[in-house]
Amino acid sequence: MAVVKDIETETRIRIVAVGDVHLRIDTPPAIDRSLHEAAADADLVLLTGDLTDNGRLPEVEKLAGLLSGIEAPTYAVLGNHDRRSLRRREFRRVLESGGVALLDGDSTVVTVTNGVRIGLVGIGGYGGGFWPDEAPDLLSTRLSQAVAVRARREAVRLEAALDALALEDTDLTIVTMHYAPTTSTLGLEPMLKHWMLGNSILGRVVDRHDVTLVVHGHAHLGNYEGATPGGTPVRNVALPVVGRPAVIEVDADGTVHDIVPSPDAIAIEASRVARATDSP
Repeated sequence: MAVVKDIETETRIRIVAVGDVHLRIDTPPAIDRSLHEAAADADLVLLTGDLTDNGRLPEVEKLAGLLSGIEAPTYAVLGNHDRRSLRRREFRRVLESGGVALLDGDSTVVTVTNGVRIGLVGIGGYGGGFWPDEAPDLLSTRLSQAVAVRARREAVRLEAALDALALEDTDLTIVTMHYAPTTSTLGLEPMLKHWMLGNSILGRVVDRHDVTLVVHGHAHLGNYEGATPGGTPVRNVALPVVGRPAVIEVDADGTVHDIVPSPDAIAIEASRVARATDSP
């Protein structure tokens, strides 16, 4: 009997994504076994920043050791805690020694084993808030202006990376960032903190391009699933939110399938992990 192949399943890719590990040298890593188990059959591993707690070299050395056994292509962006490092070049070198490529306003194309070409963009992002797109403006004028300069600079870098990627032959485009591009994944975060957690400019840039999926972290009290105002799927993969690395499957047509624990399991595991992590 002839075997009918499921073309959609054959072209589906599996992504493992996690952020906000806040690895310390004096505590066991919260994701060691779960990350390796999830990454065993992954096409791509994405790390959304705050991988270390203070950006210290012993922390990133410990992280590199934890990641070194992962065979899937692994990419990371820096979070605000990682950027505390006073030796940024050495931080990057150690991270790369663990098989991790750092994206900082960069784009690349990854061809996975089933032939799907993934356009990948990584950016740290910044705060600034979501006014007037999704929330009222709660910043003072002086602070708003100072933050907006950095927010616009990061958005320009994101736009440039996406523009460069548009010239490539890709099947999917995935953006990895630390800060949120939408309030839809901020969950129980107090509105007064929204300006610290992301900005709407990032979401606008995403919506101007053909982006399949955005993954981010940073919002520890947020929720997992959301979307930009333009409808681009967004997932908050901060470890305190999901409790383990998130597994996301994407069809070649851009349909996103979330392979995650049940809501109760997420709540129990996230509560455990939250005790070992700091707020953003």
